[in-house]
Amino acid sequence: MKISRNWLNNYLTSNKKNEELLDSFTQLGLECSFKEIESLPSDVVVGKVKSCFKHPNADRLKVCTVDIGDDEIIDIVCGAPNIDKNLVVPVAKVGAIINDFKIKKTKIRGVISNGMICSGKELNLNDDHDGIMILDDDLTIGKSVSDALNLENDTIFDFDITPNRGDCFSHLGIARELSIIEDKKIKVDNIILENDNFKTSDLVSVNIDNSDLCSRYACIIAKDVRIKESPLWLKKKLSSIGQNSINNIVDLANYIMFDLGHPVHVFDYDKIKDKKINVRYAKNDEKIECLDSKLRKLSSNDIIIADAKNPIAIAGVIGGLNSHVDKNTKNILIESAVFNEISVRRTAKNHDASTEASKRFERGVDVSNILGVLIKFCSILKNLTSAKISSDFLDVNNSLDSKIKINFDINKCNDFLGTDLTNKDVEKILFGLNIDFKNQVNKYKCFIPSYRNDLANEVDLFEEVARVYGYDNIPSSKEFTFPVQAFVKDINLLDDKIKAVLSSNGFNEHYSNSLYSDLDCEIDKTFKAIQLINPLNQEMKYLRNSLLPGLLRALSFNERRGNDFIKMFELGNINSYSNKGLNFSDQYKYLMIVWMGNKIKNWKHSLYQDVYTIKGEIDHLFNMININSFTFNLDKFGSLDLYVNKEKIGYLNIISDKIKNHFDLNSDIYVCSINMDLLNDFYSSNTINYSKINSFPSISRDISILVDKKYSNEQIENIIYKNSGDDLIDISLFDLYEDENLPKDSISLAYSLTFKSNDKTLTDKEIDKYMDKIIENLKKQLKVVQR
Repeated sequence: MKISRNWLNNYLTSNKKNEELLDSFTQLGLECSFKEIESLPSDVVVGKVKSCFKHPNADRLKVCTVDIGDDEIIDIVCGAPNIDKNLVVPVAKVGAIINDFKIKKTKIRGVISNGMICSGKELNLNDDHDGIMILDDDLTIGKSVSDALNLENDTIFDFDITPNRGDCFSHLGIARELSIIEDKKIKVDNIILENDNFKTSDLVSVNIDNSDLCSRYACIIAKDVRIKESPLWLKKKLSSIGQNSINNIVDLANYIMFDLGHPVHVFDYDKIKDKKINVRYAKNDEKIECLDSKLRKLSSNDIIIADAKNPIAIAGVIGGLNSHVDKNTKNILIESAVFNEISVRRTAKNHDASTEASKRFERGVDVSNILGVLIKFCSILKNLTSAKISSDFLDVNNSLDSKIKINFDINKCNDFLGTDLTNKDVEKILFGLNIDFKNQVNKYKCFIPSYRNDLANEVDLFEEVARVYGYDNIPSSKEFTFPVQAFVKDINLLDDKIKAVLSSNGFNEHYSNSLYSDLDCEIDKTFKAIQLINPLNQEMKYLRNSLLPGLLRALSFNERRGNDFIKMFELGNINSYSNKGLNFSDQYKYLMIVWMGNKIKNWKHSLYQDVYTIKGEIDHLFNMININSFTFNLDKFGSLDLYVNKEKIGYLNIISDKIKNHFDLNSDIYVCSINMDLLNDFYSSNTINYSKINSFPSISRDISILVDKKYSNEQIENIIYKNSGDDLIDISLFDLYEDENLPKDSISLAYSLTFKSNDKTLTDKEIDKYMDKIIENLKKQLKVVQR
């Protein structure tokens, strides 16, 4: 939100430098940046277009003859669509510097151009870049634009306001914060409105169907208004914060909104059917053509302002074309109200109509300042158009008038913040926040201003005290106490360990969007995806039911950019409808690891990746997290299922060509999926297996056997381990041989066995006993033949 420092001066003048204010606002919790706006250079002058004709060599350019004063007439080539004869425009003469760009005499398509006719954006006067800026006809030709428009240097602060601070969405709101910085009171206008001899209550009726829709609705009628161009001061105020001028009535409504933070809507009174205002929910399939020329189909969740027949505005969001102010408007109804925040937010989102008004209603506006807003609007309106103002307001008030009361204990505050504030310190802070209070010996009964709807509990006041006192002024403590019950199990301990292990072994962590499209949810149908009632768009309709689509999309992105070998993982939650029914949902945490490619190129020798190396990396992961009782089992579909203590916790599989084609992938891709909720049941951070570093030598023996192919390597190794005592530390299969000369369905395998004791040096006789026992049992159980 943009705030003009010159505009702030209407409430409070500060002598601090911009950098000092920036730091002070940030310390108060209002993060911002600023931009200094300097008045225009003297060689940007007021000019008048004497003639305008099509460029002889360009369809979209025009050659303009421009009077820039002192009997000087120049030719300028201009491409703006709104350039025309007799317009008064800003002209940057040759040599002028605009936005660090020096204007030069140049030839454009064969015609010499002696300057530039400028847009409002080029002069930093507004954001309009669709055409050149058109000035008032009564300005003096040749006078500098800066003097003609009475432009001043200004500073524009751009605030990043948090959603809870709706009171700061205005110059008045920021001025209140500035008053805390300066320790001064802001200036408040005492407006006496001159009324005329007619009543709003005689000319219109207001009905609110439900107080939940609108807690307060006030309006007043003004007659004999003149719709015309806004005066220069009003244009300057709006342009300083990037707002375009439309006409005096619309501009005034915008000025009041940015000044006081309360949106005002103006209806053409003569267009209101039967002179009735109804605040109600829309009927399903009702329609309204809005001020942005879009025809919107309404639902029963939308709050509308309607006359006796049709909707004339979407409450708190946008007005309708059937009631807007135009050049023929004579009488107006000015509305100031407080609408339901949730409904406004939902409606603005549903209709893609987030407006300056809706942003303020969503965050909450000051219900007690309804009439004050109308009074200021009408007082300025009377000066702008000499309009006649009704002698009364029509005010339907369903709000609670009493202020919110919060009990505040200074001792609790000091304990909470770690401060030693006195009653005098706290009272000064409360005065600065405009919080009235009653003192009851270190305890205060605080009465919260109606514009601070973010303050509801005592702890909120603690936070206010902290930010005003200054976080930097709160002393740091090197010691603190807390109860033993505060110690809780770190639920992310296993997650962090897995991330550390994988990251240290060449895996990159990925974070996917948690919202999926229809096609994404079809990739993995293990869980039924939950559809959102109010999705952001069609590509984000469902809560994700798998981590796989996000990872595959990331792999595809990398593959298209020449990365042909990637190891990646993601650890996150997925959602699904519960078995209890569609009104229930379940959330699961999963680890998903993906491998893309089969070879890392190297100058000496390439490193190959296949299902065996991938299985080894999974083995390593489980060993590092101290889970050793896991196995792989091949299912009937060719997938490797992962088991811990005979319970399936995941799988290892290769991605099908159909899925790869969907993501435009060419490389082989393996995926390992692990249910973290199940894995956590087997993980214990307190059980750590370790052994003393062995200083005794090892002995290696090799055996070669002929065995039936129906037996697996795992079966063979299990028999070897079982019959070798505790001294066998490693088995390595180093040779596999198949030949037609071997017996049918047989295969030759060669193993290297390594023996080592923690207590002594093993002898050959001890190893021979182990080897004999191993061969004996292999022959007995698997009918092997020793070679």
